[in-house]
This record gives sequence, C-alpha cells and structure tokens, in this order.
Amino acid sequence: MNEVYRAKLNDEGRIVIPFACRKQLGLTAGQEVMVTITEQGLLISTFGQSLKRLQNWAAKHIPPGVSLADELIADRRIEAAQEAGE
Repeated sequence: MNEVYRAKLNDEGRIVIPFACRKQLGLTAGQEVMVTITEQGLLISTFGQSLKRLQNWAAKHIPPGVSLADELIADRRIEAAQEAGE
C-alpha cells in the first residue's frame, strides 16, 4: 500500500488525486477527505480511516475493561448531586 504517485497543483492550489489512488481507496467525486499535516508531509485519508486511527490510538491509552462513557456519566451524576446539595 506504500505506492507513490505523482500529482500536480493547479493555479488555484488544487490537487487531483490520481485515479489509481481513488479507485484503491474507493473515493468518489464530492466525497470529503481528511487532510493532516505530518512530519512526512500531507496525509489524505477518508473519515473512516481517520476514525480507525483514532480508535487504535485510544485503545493503547485506555485500560481494558474501562468505559469512558460510564466514567463520564458517573462524574456527571456526582456533579449534579453536588449542585443539588448546594
């Protein structure tokens, strides 16, 4: 998947993603993509790819069995109880 393609910027700063790249990634006309600046340059990815990358990152930092949603709900309940007691 580390294929290299050549593209050119037009006068308005737009770049056309080569057909082979669009086909391989299943990109269609009008579809939004995520553009990230990295140390290596620009990373263009689909929303799904970006979401998966974020999920993988989070999985490394959240211990197994921990539910952030449950922790957030518990925190909100404590805050609500404290506000009600004031």
